[in-house]
Amino acid sequence: MATFFFMQGQNIELIVEGGKPMGGAVVATQVWMQALHELGHTIVLFRNEEDNRKIRPEFDWIKPYKIYDSKKGVPVLRYLYYRFPKLLKALREIKPDFVIESIPAWTAPFHAVLCKIAGSKQVIRIANDNMLDERIKLTHSTFEQIFISLGFRYCNYIMTQNTYQSQRLKMKYPGQKVIQLINPTVLDKAFLTPKKSPKGYIAWVANFRYQKNLKLLFEIAKLLQHEEFLVAGAPMYPLDQETANYLPKLETLPNVKFVGTIPRDGIMDFFKGAKFLLNTSRYEGFSNTFLEAMCTGTPILSNSNVNPDGIISSYMLGYIYSDPPSLLKLLDGLDHMVYSNLSKNCVKYLNEKHDHLTLGKKLLDFLEISSGHWVENEPM
Repeated sequence: MATFFFMQGQNIELIVEGGKPMGGAVVATQVWMQALHELGHTIVLFRNEEDNRKIRPEFDWIKPYKIYDSKKGVPVLRYLYYRFPKLLKALREIKPDFVIESIPAWTAPFHAVLCKIAGSKQVIRIANDNMLDERIKLTHSTFEQIFISLGFRYCNYIMTQNTYQSQRLKMKYPGQKVIQLINPTVLDKAFLTPKKSPKGYIAWVANFRYQKNLKLLFEIAKLLQHEEFLVAGAPMYPLDQETANYLPKLETLPNVKFVGTIPRDGIMDFFKGAKFLLNTSRYEGFSNTFLEAMCTGTPILSNSNVNPDGIISSYMLGYIYSDPPSLLKLLDGLDHMVYSNLSKNCVKYLNEKHDHLTLGKKLLDFLEISSGHWVENEPM
């Protein structure tokens, strides 16, 4: 069987005692790790040298590997004389067959070189649409953009979440090995039950930043005064100006309640009590909150910017709104039977499309592990 080395160090937070809650990209990576483990493969996870927190016993199948001290060295320069050499040393010791990067950074092409030296294959997973078009300029410097592009060019494989991402990559990097795989989820039968009527609050779950569009959230909550909104998340500092302006405005609305960051073991209960999940984002890849909501039979309310491959409208998993008044019109006098059908569609769609083991097998086929062409690295 193969050894997979996951480079996303934030995933440590999900497996240590007292770890911090993380965003959707980290959660999605965690599910991919679980799928590959349950399919019989070895999972190794990046960890900083100074991190000595205890791993929770239910995650003893993950092998954390300390790579370097995150506080050591001169910023930027330390990659050349300290971090890259330490990473190469670790790759030679771990001997991973595949190195998976879930959020590519400017370091990606350098990692490609290190992987080639160590005899490993590099897999980049696209977590957000903005990595592939003009929107990357809003979040990354020109220097970062150039090297991220080189990372896409020189890696061995790329995983995408939707058709838009796949088309952009194939257009810009013809010949690159790209596979489109929607995010997996572990189906919990205890929660996977359709709802009969629209009872409860409207849930909103995200970090507070420009991409998530708190301005639109404020406009919707102000218009839908008869609805209760529970807002889960925390500010992502430094705050952009728009978020800084609208966060205090949201706090003044009597129908909006801030509940802080929901821990991983509480997110299903949070969605179970909701009638809808509201998404206001300017862009996403495939929001993991969609999967978590649908795991509890909770339909989705999303704007036209975030409807990956049209699934919400095609499979009738909720409603797509164009602006706050259109959302008000959609929800006005919502029929219980219509709502019940939306909830049933969510459960059915999730069962048919997002099972983590089914998608894990598709990834293994893409990587040629199950096809007879695979030759495993020799163990240490």
